[in-house]
Amino acid sequence: IPKFFGHGLDLNDVETGEKLLLKLTPDILQAAADFFAVRIEWLEGVDEQIYEIHDFYKQPKAYADFLHQLSAGDDYRVIAKLVWSTDPNYEQDAVLVLEEQFDYLNNESISRYHVCGGWVNKYWKSRADLTACVAITLKQRGFIQGFLTSARIDQFSEGKGFVSDLYSLPYAYKRDWLFRKQVERWDPESWIYNPRAFIERVDEGDFGKVSAIERWLYYFDKGLIDTGGHNKNLRSDFIDVLKNINNGL
Repeated sequence: IPKFFGHGLDLNDVETGEKLLLKLTPDILQAAADFFAVRIEWLEGVDEQIYEIHDFYKQPKAYADFLHQLSAGDDYRVIAKLVWSTDPNYEQDAVLVLEEQFDYLNNESISRYHVCGGWVNKYWKSRADLTACVAITLKQRGFIQGFLTSARIDQFSEGKGFVSDLYSLPYAYKRDWLFRKQVERWDPESWIYNPRAFIERVDEGDFGKVSAIERWLYYFDKGLIDTGGHNKNLRSDFIDVLKNINNGL
């Protein structure tokens, strides 16, 4: 804490919780909240929400600006991780975490976390908006990590769980032949390049799938699905799947 935070604290001050309490002031608490990107209300014990939630539903352009600001400094490294839950019983089923690494301690990175929540990923409109954010991430940062879990994640989407606990959730499994289980693989980039993967687990039947693809095409035409890579045939691929759904194929 003294090395990364300062504010007049030394090793003796952080030796025990009792000693640290004697040093804490409102200014130090606010500085700590700002430095580690946690809510001052949580530090003060007012409520259980640890992180501010950044909601970019219907606002992919705002997400692009936010990510750009985080990535602007040469001394900072931002890693994007998208966790998707297969549990159908909870509304909020996806969390996008921007992990801002700002220093190292014994080769271990020191990070602050920016939680992008509020996603109802099974809903067609939310799926398309989140896909636009995935494409923006790929264009700005070059990669995004995906993680499919069978556990509920709504508490993390509301900022009420530590990101480290989110990362430690169990993977999602599926049954294959002879009742064996295997980890379900999922790559967020597939929503951009594979129309069938994009509409997987979208609710509301064919209406949901058609609406999702139409919204994907809207964002593509606005340039928000541009990853900076090879996008030549993407539009026609999605239109073909759209036609097949409308024709009942």
